[in-house]
Amino acid sequence: MPGKKLVLLRFSALAALVLCWAGVVPAQAENNGDYAAANKPVTDKWAVVVGISKFANPSINLRYPAKDARDFYNYLISKGNFAPDHVRLLLDEEATRDRILDVLGDSWLPRVALPDDLVVIFISSHGSSSDSDICGVNYVVAHDTNPDKLFTTGIPMKALAETIKERVHSERVLVVLDTCHAGGASESKGLTRQANADAQALAQGTGQMVVCSSDKNQVSWEGKNMTNSVFTRNLIDAFQEKGETVPVAQVFDAVKEKVQEQVIRERGVVQTPVVETTRWSGRELVLGVQPTRPRRVPQEVAMLASAPVAVPAPQAARRPAQTAVQPPLNQLSVLPNNKSGSGASRSPRDAASASAQDFLRYHFKMVGERRFVDAWDDLGSKYRARFKGDMQAYIASVSRHKWLSYTASDSEFSILPQQGAYIRVRVRMNSLTGFNGYWIYSLSKVGGLWAIEDVAVG
Repeated sequence: MPGKKLVLLRFSALAALVLCWAGVVPAQAENNGDYAAANKPVTDKWAVVVGISKFANPSINLRYPAKDARDFYNYLISKGNFAPDHVRLLLDEEATRDRILDVLGDSWLPRVALPDDLVVIFISSHGSSSDSDICGVNYVVAHDTNPDKLFTTGIPMKALAETIKERVHSERVLVVLDTCHAGGASESKGLTRQANADAQALAQGTGQMVVCSSDKNQVSWEGKNMTNSVFTRNLIDAFQEKGETVPVAQVFDAVKEKVQEQVIRERGVVQTPVVETTRWSGRELVLGVQPTRPRRVPQEVAMLASAPVAVPAPQAARRPAQTAVQPPLNQLSVLPNNKSGSGASRSPRDAASASAQDFLRYHFKMVGERRFVDAWDDLGSKYRARFKGDMQAYIASVSRHKWLSYTASDSEFSILPQQGAYIRVRVRMNSLTGFNGYWIYSLSKVGGLWAIEDVAVG
């Protein structure tokens, strides 16, 4: 439509909070008198956390969504009583349109969450205003979304809500969104958020409760002296200060006051977080509640959720079928030492282009960031056999180590004589874990990919 231009709104940590509390459609609950169903204990807890600061189209890059997502993820696994392997974290290039929809509606949540579980979905990215689409549709902008082709490359807000409602089996779902305006001038990107989500409209679309970082006619701001949004930082701080047993409603009251005070002080304008509760019933949600019957992630589900999403390539660009096992999508990143100087994205597991040191740096990063499902993908069959193929046993073992850093310098690596088919690398661990000694990694090449077959002290 002539005269209309694209307006991008950033969904940042905890803007729209959609809570689905066991069978909560008030009229139905009242008619059936089934409030007991709405008050069942939380049996287990799952989460998907998405943050996108860097986009395939760099002109729409933002500053803090990835950090907002990382901070919220860290809160969930350190203070919120979420098991690390129960949380899927997608950042930047990992958060493509197909990957987000796959984890939400196919390979992950529909296969792990049961009706009495709690599910948290956090998306921190751009979003589009309805004026950006010829039919007035709002979209979530993924890493690979083309802002000029939202219909074919974006995630419609309504479709996102329907996917969660229809494909996630849990009756308690917390969806976390924050709309923010990227602006046309470069200095406004990542600084202000305008045209916030309509809490009432979202509640009607999802049938549950919604909290927004500001009123729909206000701006949501990022702090002048912090690397988060004002709302996100204050929300996480409030959860930490009040403890794991405090209901979300009480946390919200504290956050609302702190956000108003900070924005008035820094900007001289009003930002008021709002909550839509007219369709809520049952006990108040406690985000940090201890699950009563936590379960292990089935190994086949963990592997499926880590596998690359099959996206048909154009006919002219298709490659011959390959038999080698391909690395998960979220391992296709730029190597720490890009010796080619091309800047192209390559897999750090590709033995043809990545050195053993580069591969181990990547593995240390996965472990150091507690991305244990991704770290499990780096293991060969021999090393997995030590844990009887049980990823949970591996996570229990490796999570005991405290990592101080995962950026090992070249001087901390030394290549040892090859042992059979294995390439052995000795790594000094003092700066990495505080252990004053060496670990020896035995690496293999399987289908052209690096894999860790053994780790020993030496």
